[in-house]
Amino acid sequence: MNNYSNSKKFGQKTVLTIYAHADDEVLPAAGTLTIMSKAGWNVRCLILTDGSLSSSSIKGTRHQEAEAAGKIIGATYEFYALEECKFSTQAVIKVVEEAIMRWQPDLIITHAPQPEKYGHRDHEVCAIAVSNVATRKNIALWYSAPPVFVRGFEPNFFVDITSVIEEKIAAIGCYDSEQAKTFMQLDAILVLSRFWARELGQKDGYFEAFEIARQCVNASFFFNLSTSNECAETQKLIM
Repeated sequence: MNNYSNSKKFGQKTVLTIYAHADDEVLPAAGTLTIMSKAGWNVRCLILTDGSLSSSSIKGTRHQEAEAAGKIIGATYEFYALEECKFSTQAVIKVVEEAIMRWQPDLIITHAPQPEKYGHRDHEVCAIAVSNVATRKNIALWYSAPPVFVRGFEPNFFVDITSVIEEKIAAIGCYDSEQAKTFMQLDAILVLSRFWARELGQKDGYFEAFEIARQCVNASFFFNLSTSNECAETQKLIM
């Protein structure tokens, strides 16, 4: 059984993100991945397609942009060349199973399932396939917020990314070939991050939203939370 209490070599945890296209990983989760990387997590990003239908006509551009973003958020990438808008659920399942064998992730993050009329066909196929594997393998699974058309997405976990909002903006900015898209614009990024903050009743700050589909913890999880809260209270007293 995979959960956050499992230990690997040197006790390092691994998060594996699985997305259809390069840039899908930074739009909803760049801040969270940056925080995880800074906390010592091994951050792996798996991209299913090669960007052949990208706005850029130069082959490999999206890969180069992704790797530049990875340097900012502290992630390493692996790319596949499944055919955009045509790949099958079974093809993704095979890729995901192979990736899990290699990296043994403690957590997987992927697209939130959405009907095609609201979202991208590739995102939906990816979400279904990844969910299938994570369920069978009993691996913790989070769905990230869609960049547009959030209908049907019901977040139950929010991450304060205020301290790394500049890194998020910079990582998204690496995808220069996609900057013509409205949801890649700076104002859209900040508005959505502020939207999730307002959902929590926060007057200030920036947040990313996730829907926890599967999660498993043991007793030490609660002791760690308790210790963390005690440290926070101590810091308040000192200040």
